[in-house]
Amino acid sequence: MSELSDLTIQVVPREQTGRQACRKLRFAGRIPAVLYGKEYNQSYSLDDREMRTLLRKASGTTSLLRLLGEKGEDELVLIKEMQTDPIKNSILHIDFVQVARGEDLQTKIPLVLSGEAEGVKTQGGILEVLANEIEVKCRPSNLPTQIDLEISELELGGNLQIADLPELDGVAYVADPKTLIVSCVGSAEGRSSAGEEEGEGEVAEGEESESDSSAEEGGKEGEKAEE
Repeated sequence: MSELSDLTIQVVPREQTGRQACRKLRFAGRIPAVLYGKEYNQSYSLDDREMRTLLRKASGTTSLLRLLGEKGEDELVLIKEMQTDPIKNSILHIDFVQVARGEDLQTKIPLVLSGEAEGVKTQGGILEVLANEIEVKCRPSNLPTQIDLEISELELGGNLQIADLPELDGVAYVADPKTLIVSCVGSAEGRSSAGEEEGEGEVAEGEESESDSSAEEGGKEGEKAEE
């Protein structure tokens, strides 16, 4: 994605803050927002419809966005947090974090798996996903919207690590290369069978212990009778 991305939205500075002020903004079809920068924080509002359109265009909330203001503000940002009301399907508030042009940024982006693991398809395994996001470090212009990982060749008992992720120009993965992200483990049926066998073993041991106990008691009674 280029720093001159077309993922832009107009913002308007707001002087009033607090619950009442935010409610009035939402009633007017605008979303209260705050931009957190290295040197200052600024309160804004933005159009609800425009923001929803932008999110659909960006395919999520991890894309690099551009805020344009009435006074010449031109900021590259990432969404730090977005508060929503799932019942009303409304956006309540957005926190943006400033991204410095020409400097590396470190953030998490979605991991998208493609294909069906061989271990699941033909060997009865279960896919265990250990990470849904991958932390990367790169220049704003190189920030990908997602990391794609092909898992078709993953067999039962195998795993994929950070080292198996695709190499992207100008993008570095922050975590240790040996960090597991996906594995194909034994099937639920196999685990269930193993559990049943273990349970049967415990019952057998219990029966044996009960038998031994009865024998001991019988021996003691015999000793008392002889006395």
